[in-house]
Amino acid sequence: MKIIIPIYAYGKAGGFRVLSQLANHFIKDGHKVVFLSHKSSDIPYYPTKAEVLYYDNNGSLSSTNQMEYNTPVLGIFSLRRILKNVLDNITCDIILANHSLTAQPVAKCINSAKKFYYIQAYEPDFFNPLTLKNRVLQYVSKRSYGLGLNMIVNSKMYFDFKEIKAEKYVPPGLDLNIFREIKNKKSEKLVIGTIGRKEKHKGTGYIIEAFKNLKNKYNLDIELNVAFGTKDLENIEGIITSQPDGDENLANFYNSLDVYICAQTIQLDAIHYPILESMACKVPVITTGYYPSSNSNAFLIPIEDVNAIEEMILSFLEYSKEDIIKKTEIAYQDIKQFDWTNVSRQMLSYFEN
Repeated sequence: MKIIIPIYAYGKAGGFRVLSQLANHFIKDGHKVVFLSHKSSDIPYYPTKAEVLYYDNNGSLSSTNQMEYNTPVLGIFSLRRILKNVLDNITCDIILANHSLTAQPVAKCINSAKKFYYIQAYEPDFFNPLTLKNRVLQYVSKRSYGLGLNMIVNSKMYFDFKEIKAEKYVPPGLDLNIFREIKNKKSEKLVIGTIGRKEKHKGTGYIIEAFKNLKNKYNLDIELNVAFGTKDLENIEGIITSQPDGDENLANFYNSLDVYICAQTIQLDAIHYPILESMACKVPVITTGYYPSSNSNAFLIPIEDVNAIEEMILSFLEYSKEDIIKKTEIAYQDIKQFDWTNVSRQMLSYFEN
């Protein structure tokens, strides 16, 4: 099969890693994959063996990008029209939309290929604050779920979630050869880690407040490593930031921790990459939820609760090494289902039927 994956611009978000890895495994199974991106896009951050074609404002295709190339007047609305025209004139078997803004061009194009929509999150929740632009984007994203595309969700929680009505499920995958246990912990301190994000719903702020309280109230010998955190966070005593570049360095980050904390506050039954990656590295996880976290494989906390984070860290210090290892071993068994070969072939089975 020839599979087309249209996007507008490459980025570093986890969803792009999913697309690159799916493409790599589709190719491994003998299929041809082509990414379509606007000419102003960067090259893929996550390596892919797929062909990458860039379309300009006239809809012409080339194999080279030009980051200084101007995006068209009216921005995303013009880009959607251009992408539709490109899709009208390309020969393929499958078109895989993967974002609300690519769904409409895929649905409206006259291409006879099978059309799928891979939903990696309920996007309307992320357009905050509700500026005029974000209200428009929120409206567009809600509408994308009713365009009649064959929807595949990355978490079973989205089977019947607000505007989403789906029956097909393909989770994000994981490279268990990269994300694995490596004994490289050197510090005698309790080293806590999280992925740093500014958005309130990501929960980084709650973790930082809990960390400061633990340092001040209990004088604990602890350190907080905020991966991808801004440098100004290091003005807080005990916090260090890091910028792990690539999956191997990210795996090293997890392996340097005693415990990973995720305090995100929305769509709690969804799949969250740092949870999977920590579990693959057999690092214990404190989390507000996120599949496949449970009381048997993680330490669960309520959302938006600084005190709960403090108390769970204090409780974690009281757990025996054997109890912690038991949880991490259960977690490791629970994430084996996310091996990329299994995940990509599940997607292909939908394409082929």
